[in-house]
Amino acid sequence: MSAFDDAWADFEDQAGPLMADGLSQHAPVGDPDLDEDSGTLANSMEWRDQEGVLTAGSSDPRGPIARFVARGTRPHSIDPVNGEFLTFFWPKVGHVVKMRHVDHPGTTANPFHIDTWESIRPEVQQMFRDTVGGGTVLSYLNPWKNRTLGEE
Repeated sequence: MSAFDDAWADFEDQAGPLMADGLSQHAPVGDPDLDEDSGTLANSMEWRDQEGVLTAGSSDPRGPIARFVARGTRPHSIDPVNGEFLTFFWPKVGHVVKMRHVDHPGTTANPFHIDTWESIRPEVQQMFRDTVGGGTVLSYLNPWKNRTLGEE
């Protein structure tokens, strides 16, 4: 390995856990009395090296939940896939409800990943300066792909 590779590995070993922990702290957590999966998203945050690129995000076994939370969802229909009914506990009525179809109103975006980056950016930048050093530029993947972070 080159000196740069060694320095980069040191940076990842410091910044990766900080990023994953920050995401865990900022991820929304529901009421565990109403949702047995409450906290699954927050507990699924991890970091990894992908061919020299440090990434941090969710490994939630339920699928791309973090993307739905961060970007929000539009109103959509939900129909049963593995049975005749959708079955769930409805807190407002206090018991299990079975329905053949639900019109979901959609969810508001919660860009917790941006809040995470904004809260840890100074520390990550200092880690980068201390491990990799001058003359190198720290950049990060734009989670919105087509927008600059901070733009509306």
